[in-house]
Amino acid sequence: MKLGIPIRQLNRRIRQYQEKGKAAFVHGNSGRKPVNCLSTEINNKIVTLYQTKYQDFNFMHFTQFLNEFEGINVYYSTVYQLLSQAEVDSPPKIQKATRRDRTKAKYRLKHPEAAKTETEQTADLSLVHKYVSSILGTYHINNATGVIVDAWFAWQETLEGYYHVFYQILENYGIPYRFKTDNRTVFNYNSSNKKDDTMDVLTRLGYACKQLGTEIVITSVSQVKGMVERANQTFQGRLKQEFRIAQINDIETANDYLLNTFVPDFNENNNLVCFNNHTKCLVIEAFDKQRFITVDDEIYFMREIPKNVKYSPD
Repeated sequence: MKLGIPIRQLNRRIRQYQEKGKAAFVHGNSGRKPVNCLSTEINNKIVTLYQTKYQDFNFMHFTQFLNEFEGINVYYSTVYQLLSQAEVDSPPKIQKATRRDRTKAKYRLKHPEAAKTETEQTADLSLVHKYVSSILGTYHINNATGVIVDAWFAWQETLEGYYHVFYQILENYGIPYRFKTDNRTVFNYNSSNKKDDTMDVLTRLGYACKQLGTEIVITSVSQVKGMVERANQTFQGRLKQEFRIAQINDIETANDYLLNTFVPDFNENNNLVCFNNHTKCLVIEAFDKQRFITVDDEIYFMREIPKNVKYSPD
């Protein structure tokens, strides 16, 4: 009863102990290297690639590039463990407490002059591809699916750029129901506290939206459009690194890469929303049999995962 095994199994264990002693209880695979364990050469290659070629990638982004472009199929947990053991930080997304603790540990081990030299070298590396930071990116997210529906780079945030992204939405998804955006003159001709209802003149983009029946909701509060703000951090943490790897140095090539490579890959890997068990929701089935789910006044598109598959594709 204590061991939780039947009497027959217990008698077998007793006989094994009488013949071999304590060695009878050692597992047969003890001391053997697992079949799915990576070799030391591959482990060293992963660390070397991150320190030389992908030094400004976060760990998740780095794992995706290992699987897609380096031919090394590994999980995020494996990459995180390897790089953590090598005391390599994930610059864009490392937690403040972890960064602080590792910085203190390195400072205690190294001479102050050596630490200063290392800091100066890191600052010089941050100047590489500085031009990318000066390009303004415009994009929209579908709140129901989490999909990036458009994206465009321009030197200035002007009406021309918004025409480009609006065209992408109309071409690929149809007429949108609503735009939730910031309080720019492209959408609103003057500030709300000085607006005169007797001279309520639409901007060019506002006129186009009115003709198509698209509502424009303007806000200066970043928390209201939280999905866009969070996606903006992801874009900033990935685009510059991918441009460096692809050797992109002009805005035309950047837009081509953005539309044909980055956005499709991003939507394929990041458009699934999951909820905890027992989450209260309402399921809606449309006339075309398409299903939606509402959670906390937000509407999400439902997609059926095929049955009888070993692993979910998402």
